[in-house]
Amino acid sequence: MIAALVAVLLLVGCVEGGQKCSGSPRRYNGKLCGSTTNYHDSFKGACGCGHGNTPFRWNQDHYVAAASQMFFDSGRKTWCGSKCGHCVKLTTTGGFVDGHGKSTGEGQSKVFMVTNLCPAVSPNMAWCAQPTPPWEGGQNTFGYAYHFDLENGGGQVSRLGWDNPEVTVDEIDCNHHEGMTPNDGFYRQCECPKVGP
Repeated sequence: MIAALVAVLLLVGCVEGGQKCSGSPRRYNGKLCGSTTNYHDSFKGACGCGHGNTPFRWNQDHYVAAASQMFFDSGRKTWCGSKCGHCVKLTTTGGFVDGHGKSTGEGQSKVFMVTNLCPAVSPNMAWCAQPTPPWEGGQNTFGYAYHFDLENGGGQVSRLGWDNPEVTVDEIDCNHHEGMTPNDGFYRQCECPKVGP
C-alpha cells in the first residue's frame, strides 16, 4: 500500500518543500510553471542587444531574461533564437525551490523580454536542460517546463523582493506595459530580427 502511494506521488510530481506547483511538468492553477534565478550578464546576450559586446543599458536595468534552451529555440540555436524579443508574464506562486530561494508573495506579475539564452551546459544543467520544449512536456531537474535567468544588473529584480521565485508563465505581447518592460521599439535596436507574433 505504501509503495503504491509513493509510486502515485512520483507520477504526479508531488509538491516538495517550498514548491507550490505540482504535476509533471509542474502546474499551478492549470498553468505551466517555471523556475527563476537572478543573474548579471555584462555582455549583449544571445539576441544581440548591444554594441560590440557591450549591452544596451536597458538590457541590464530593465525586465529582461535569459530563457532555457528549449524555450529560447527548440532547434537549439545559440544566437538569434526564435523567442528573441518575445515577452513572458511571470506570476509568483508563493513557492520556491528548497535551498535555492525564499518565499515571495503569491500573485505578483511582471513582464520580461527574452534577450538572452540560458544554455544547457554546466553550470546550468539542473535549470536549463529541459530535453524538449515546454509545449511538449520537457522539464528540468526540479520539474519545471521553463526556466528564466532574470537580469539583475540594475538591482531591478532585487527591488521586487524576488529571490528565485517559482512562477507561472504566460507568453504575451511586449507592448503596453510599465516602463521597466522593453517594448518592440527597444528590441528593434538589437541585431536579431523579431521572429513570430
